[in-house]
Amino acid sequence: MSSEDSPTSAKNAEKFVVRLPRGMRRRIAEAARGYRRSMNSEIVARLEQTLSGVPAPVAGVNEPLPLLPRSDRPTQSEQRELEIRLLRAFRQLSPERQQALLELLD
Repeated sequence: MSSEDSPTSAKNAEKFVVRLPRGMRRRIAEAARGYRRSMNSEIVARLEQTLSGVPAPVAGVNEPLPLLPRSDRPTQSEQRELEIRLLRAFRQLSPERQQALLELLD
């Protein structure tokens, strides 16, 4: 199959205009750069993941889990975002689970 015949080629694609909350375009661009793909490909991949029945992330965590493993180290801003997500997820746990996790990490 040539790239021109792929399901996401311009010839086969449906266009849909969407309004994004302030700041989301930047976040999508950063995520796309991290996975070395276009913003369009990033959005399509995230929608595919969501619509394929993959469970939703932990309540209170805004970012979905990474779609692909990263071989390189995260940037400083990516590292900060991961730490924020971890903290949010930790805060959602019961005190007993928080303690169990802390003991596991020791």
